[in-house]
Amino acid sequence: MTTPIACEQLQQTASSLVASTRDFLFIRPEDNLLILRPNRMHFLNPTATAMLHTLYRQETVNVAAVIDHITARYHIPREQAASDLDRLLHSLSLLLRDGASPAPLVRTAPFGTHQYRYPVLSEIALTYGCQLRCRFCYASAPTRRRALRQMTTDEVKTVIDAIVDQAKVPTISFTGGEPTTRKDLPEVIAHARARGMRVNLITNGLRCARPAFVETLVAAGLDSAQVSLEAGDAATHDAVVQRPGAFERTLQGVRNLKAAGIHTHTNTTVNRDNVASLPALIDLLAAMGQEYLSMNMVIRTGDAVGRQEIDYPSIGEIILRLRDHAEERGMHFVWYSPVPYCLFNPIAHSLGGQSCAAADGLLSIAPDGQVLPCSSFERGIGNLLHQDFETIWNSPAARYWHDKHFLPPGCKGCDLEHLCHGACPLYWDEQGSFEAIRAHTRRTWPWEMLLWGARRVLFGRVKGVGMKG
Repeated sequence: MTTPIACEQLQQTASSLVASTRDFLFIRPEDNLLILRPNRMHFLNPTATAMLHTLYRQETVNVAAVIDHITARYHIPREQAASDLDRLLHSLSLLLRDGASPAPLVRTAPFGTHQYRYPVLSEIALTYGCQLRCRFCYASAPTRRRALRQMTTDEVKTVIDAIVDQAKVPTISFTGGEPTTRKDLPEVIAHARARGMRVNLITNGLRCARPAFVETLVAAGLDSAQVSLEAGDAATHDAVVQRPGAFERTLQGVRNLKAAGIHTHTNTTVNRDNVASLPALIDLLAAMGQEYLSMNMVIRTGDAVGRQEIDYPSIGEIILRLRDHAEERGMHFVWYSPVPYCLFNPIAHSLGGQSCAAADGLLSIAPDGQVLPCSSFERGIGNLLHQDFETIWNSPAARYWHDKHFLPPGCKGCDLEHLCHGACPLYWDEQGSFEAIRAHTRRTWPWEMLLWGARRVLFGRVKGVGMKG
């Protein structure tokens, strides 16, 4: 029998843990997933899922009720249920501490060995309108603004509800274009927060240079912001975004967001026009007290189609040079873009696994409600204003992307296939061949290329922004 003292200690442990983690820890029983918002994932066994889901959905933590539930559900003694819960909470506490020793109930599995049923992240491009003209804009903003209808405020709320209720996603980013150009941004942020979501803003930071505007975002419930900063000096940044004075306003936006208590970091698109200035950018951010920064490659869509840019064979050396510079300044360097692992393996360099998340870990919504494989696609594979999520997500078009049928034929059989998936399919579409990795892949037969191409046309269907066909 569980002693009163032991039960009291377990109650205290559980109450403290839940209070400190409720805002960012999300249990998804549909696929036994523990999500540390925004995007860290741990797979649970059914018993752990039942325990944690019961615990975290309580308004007031009641360990005795959790033990009663587990005892009745699994027909085990209360002592065993209490002991298992205690060990689970201890393991969870260790898991949440970076650098802690291995937790007793945690088993390490190889990358790519688990599957999740629903996306982990979501994003809504509220508009393709933008005050900037970035030379590499994947969405061709703002020229596409008039080419696509924008959802009304109520329609955006309808899509948010579908993301929560049907897609089971706990985190949302509002992006664009530039989302701050929409006057209803605070209203849709507030709606997402009311639905229990963690809310992130992806912005160029210009409007955030006004403290009063930032205060409206805080009042609405914004949790975090990612601000696009393209260089460490005004001349380079302003030339890349093609707007004089943008650099100083963006920096002020970062300062205002941080001062308001919004968790804020910067993201930079590495390109041929800014690569020489990126060490200076890292120095600037370190001086501002930023703990980390993120970077990515140019996506070969939109305004970047046909543009001479840094390619896959060249990017690895650049990534390592920037990472080392950041670490020398005491900053954590985050890399977002998938790269063929045969050319650059991010896991081997402690940058984590990166691969295409199209119609997989990410649910991306266009300004008119279309579900895009990712934000760089011209057209969608369904529309959440007219179809339910499951119908779209399980359609042949979605499964093509989710199941990685875009994998270059020569990559089949590679030891790293399940991690890499051939990197970004839109990169290869724009390049028109797999020449960059040919030396690292097996020989492919003409019939394999014909079959791959037929699947791409019949099932993949949609193309990147600005790509013909």
